[in-house]
Amino acid sequence: MRKAILSVAMLSFAAAGAAHVSPNVSLVRRGDFIRQAFPAATKFFEKALEVRTLDAVARSTGWRPSEEEARVYVARTADGKLVGTAVFLWMPSQHGPVGVGTAFDPEGRLLQAAVTDVGTEPLAWVRPLLAQNRLEPFAGLKLDGAPDPDRIAPAEAGAMTRYYARVISDGIRRAQALEKAAREEIR
Repeated sequence: MRKAILSVAMLSFAAAGAAHVSPNVSLVRRGDFIRQAFPAATKFFEKALEVRTLDAVARSTGWRPSEEEARVYVARTADGKLVGTAVFLWMPSQHGPVGVGTAFDPEGRLLQAAVTDVGTEPLAWVRPLLAQNRLEPFAGLKLDGAPDPDRIAPAEAGAMTRYYARVISDGIRRAQALEKAAREEIR
């Protein structure tokens, strides 16, 4: 019995040593992203995620966001007109979480997307996806449109850069689901 416990403990320690997460680098601050995405807005507030919204996201994606994983911000003009919403979420990856920010117009079209945070190690693989506005092809994507990672990965990209293109695309897909589910509450 002691041998079995010791073996399990050794394997757990070895697995913990193999999994690694590097410190995050902040690439875009949330406030800066929101102000750039919605220049006509003067009022901003965070939208609490209701249970029915979380249930709808879970049904459509198989992912149920927690308060730590996802935040929704609403942007309005001085007279209260909806300018758009921003969704920020954390996506898991092999080398730690990746922060993805998305901005949607009042009709639900994607205005822009950005990687807001990424670990120091995967930054080398993510950087080619951020160079030359590579996330720009997602602009205009409707809520039911699928973000294709091949549209942002450079042709010469290595396997890890293509992997992170999928992580970012999946983040945009999750943000679309969250935006779609929260639309009723935001209007």
